[in-house]
Amino acid sequence: MIYFQEIIKKTLLKQEEKFFHGLSFIIISLITIHIAIYFNFYKFSSNWLELESKKTTFIISNSTDEKKIPLDVTEKITNFLSSKSERIEFNIIDNNLIKESLGLTNFTDMSGLSLPFIFQIITDDKNVLDEVYASVINISENRLIEKYSHQDQLFEISSFVNRIKLIIFMMCLVIITLFAFLVMNVVKAALITNFKLLEMLQIMGASSFDLSKNISQGIVKKIVPGAMLSTIFVYLLSTLLIKLFGVNFDFFNPSFFIEINITTFIILILFIVIFLILLLLFLMSYLFYFFEKRFFDKF
Repeated sequence: MIYFQEIIKKTLLKQEEKFFHGLSFIIISLITIHIAIYFNFYKFSSNWLELESKKTTFIISNSTDEKKIPLDVTEKITNFLSSKSERIEFNIIDNNLIKESLGLTNFTDMSGLSLPFIFQIITDDKNVLDEVYASVINISENRLIEKYSHQDQLFEISSFVNRIKLIIFMMCLVIITLFAFLVMNVVKAALITNFKLLEMLQIMGASSFDLSKNISQGIVKKIVPGAMLSTIFVYLLSTLLIKLFGVNFDFFNPSFFIEINITTFIILILFIVIFLILLLLFLMSYLFYFFEKRFFDKF
C-alpha cells in the first residue's frame, strides 16, 4: 500500500496543496473565532447574569422637609452593612454617579435637588435580604425605602443573550458546512481529473477503502498546518480582546483572566482535533461511496 500512497501523494491534489494551506487558515480561523467568541460570550454573560441576579438595590428617599438624608443616618446604615460583610457584599452609590445617571452633571446649582441614598447588596439569601430591609427601615427612622431585585429585571436580557448565543452557534455551523462542501467539491474535481489514474490503481489491486483512506489522510495533512496557525492566531486575538474589554466587568480579575485563557486554549485545541477527525471520517465515507459507485466511469 506504500506504493499507492506515494503515487497519490505525488500526483493527486499536488497542485491544490497551497490552496488547501491558505483555505484552511482562512476558513478555520473564521470557525475558531466563532468558537472562541461563543465560549467567551457564554462565560462572561453567565457570570454577569449570575452576579446581577444576586444584586438588590435599596433607595432611601428624603423626608419632605429634608434636602439630604442626615449624615448620622447614612453612617449607621453603612456601619450596619459593614457588620454583615461576612454574609453580604455591599456598594454605596456615589452622589456624582446618581447625578450622571440622571443627566444632571452639567447643572451647577443643585440646591433645589434632593438626592436619595442608594446602596446595593449582593446576596442570594432571601432571609438576609429581609433582615437587611427590616433593619434599614428602623435605622432610617421609617423613611420611604424602595427595594428592587435585579433578578426580576433580567428575563428579557437573558432571552436576548440566549438569542445571541444561538446566532453565533448557527453561523459557526454554516461556516463548517460550507467548508466541508468546498473541500468535497475540490476533491471531487481532482478525482474526476485523475479518474484514469485512480482506475489504474484499482486494477492494480487498490481497494476503495485503501484509496479513500489514503486520499483523506493526505487532504487532512494539508489542512493541519493552516489549522494550527489559525488556532494560535485566534487564541492570541482572543487573549487581547479579553484583556481590553474584560476590565469593564466587576468580576474580572487576574485569576479569572488566566482561567478563561487556559480554558479557551484547551477548547480550541479540542475543537481542532475533533474537527479534523470528523473531517477525515467524512471524507473517507464520501470517497468510499465515490469509488464504490465508480462515479468517474461516467466521464
